[in-house]
Amino acid sequence: MTKISAPGATGAELLRDTFGEDAALARAGAAFPAVSIPWEQLASVSGWAVWLGHPPVPSGLPILPVAAELIWDDPLVALAAATAVSLDYAVRRGAASSIATANLLRHEAPTAVIVPGEVHPSLLSAIDQVKQLGIPVVPGADTLTSIPSFAARAAAHGSPVSVPHDPALSFQTIEVSDRIGGNPLSSFVLHHEGERDSVTVIGDLSARLGVEIGVLDPNIGLEETAGLEAIALTYPSFLDGVTSRIEGHSLEVAWASGYEPRPQDLGEVIRAWLKALQGLRLVDVRIAFAPPQGRSAFLTDMRARASAFKEFRSNPQG
Repeated sequence: MTKISAPGATGAELLRDTFGEDAALARAGAAFPAVSIPWEQLASVSGWAVWLGHPPVPSGLPILPVAAELIWDDPLVALAAATAVSLDYAVRRGAASSIATANLLRHEAPTAVIVPGEVHPSLLSAIDQVKQLGIPVVPGADTLTSIPSFAARAAAHGSPVSVPHDPALSFQTIEVSDRIGGNPLSSFVLHHEGERDSVTVIGDLSARLGVEIGVLDPNIGLEETAGLEAIALTYPSFLDGVTSRIEGHSLEVAWASGYEPRPQDLGEVIRAWLKALQGLRLVDVRIAFAPPQGRSAFLTDMRARASAFKEFRSNPQG
């Protein structure tokens, strides 16, 4: 990228800021109309495709939901449309550099370009730029699961979560009705000593919340847990109508009226997306709530373990 676009930039601005105003993709997108992307659809599809060829399009292929003239009239404009939507997604997901954008889109690109045949040589340079951004460009797709980022999204959607969920739902602006966690008696930690691939919930939804995530992977050691912890705390915001953030040393989960999350769903959405986006096989999520009145020995122990692990991670030499 030549510079980082701010959230809310138009498709034309995203393309210009990324490639420079003289690039073919930027020129193709210069006259884009204002486009409103129905991000919530990504909770029910594995991604959107742009078909860079002649009809017929395979039955059931979810086509990028933009104006028809953007994806059917000119192949270069279609490439620009797919790229602009993916860049918009990446900026909304917090990507703040070209490296971060490419890394994020390789894991969760919302669009893919399908090339079922030969393309004109004039498109080759633009196609290479699209690939470098991490947007899948495939020669043909019998199934969407042949596209890695689509397969990851489909796998997560297939998890036992009872409500719509997807990274794109974190783009929602919600009016908070209620919240839990985010207080001194709550805790949140991710460590590298997971024991089983499951979600365990103790207690009923309440203000005092403990979340302990154990992963087990040869590529995740002590140093890697801090970054993974920062990623995992955002995953409850993938639930429809829910947002999450770190507050102090604990996770705060808030929601709009009518969207109170099930405790099991809070655990399952973390487990599902750690597996889908981080490639982890064993994710052990334990969630505990204290009763409205009185103490919870389990939550007290969880808070003590979280504090001890974070202290050790900060100063492993003791």
